[in-house]
Amino acid sequence: MGLIIVDKKNLAVPIILLLALSSIIVYRAMATSSGLNLPPPNVIVTIEVVNGTSSYFSTTLSNIPSGYDVTNATYLGWCVDSTAEMSRSPATHDVILYSSLNLPNGTLADQRWDMVNYILNHKQGAAGDIQTAIWYFVNFSNSTITPTDNNTVAWAIINDALANGTGYVPASGQIVAVICDPVLLLPRPASVQINIIEVPVPIIPEYPTLAISLLGLTGVSIALVCGKRAFRRDIKPQRGR
Repeated sequence: MGLIIVDKKNLAVPIILLLALSSIIVYRAMATSSGLNLPPPNVIVTIEVVNGTSSYFSTTLSNIPSGYDVTNATYLGWCVDSTAEMSRSPATHDVILYSSLNLPNGTLADQRWDMVNYILNHKQGAAGDIQTAIWYFVNFSNSTITPTDNNTVAWAIINDALANGTGYVPASGQIVAVICDPVLLLPRPASVQINIIEVPVPIIPEYPTLAISLLGLTGVSIALVCGKRAFRRDIKPQRGR
């Protein structure tokens, strides 16, 4: 029977690495659990829209720094303000991005974004039907846009949302509405409306694959240090012959 003695100075580095990796993993989960990581309000994003086919708009974003859950790419877009007609490409518009899951108090926060997010994740019919249903719940005019009686698909979407959409919050991997709130900078014209784009909520695995790999490597490094710096001593001294 023997005793393993470890050099504590050499063991400290892998332990510190293990703790640091654990902190990074926990922080990442906390940072994204409340919604999307979007550019802050002081970052002005540029959008350019064309008429969509599977959505009302096809919206291209630019001037977005790296490191966010949105990129300089094209997204499915929808109109939530029928009071203005937004100029199409090549016209561009300056906006601030807000997650519909985390809005500051004000006019934007007073809208039924739970219904919109439910509709975007339970689509029925064509783009026109979906757009009409969105206008029913979110419209910055003084009146509600109601589908005609013969628009049965739009009414089906609306009734489904009324029955199931109250308090709806998209889960990881689903779609969340990101609001493009216009910033009117003179002398540019005010031909821009509040609109939204579809952005996937990042998937956060319960046990992240990368985290497991990094922690595994840290464990291996600890074992190697222990193997190099440990030595075995017999508890009972050897008697001479």
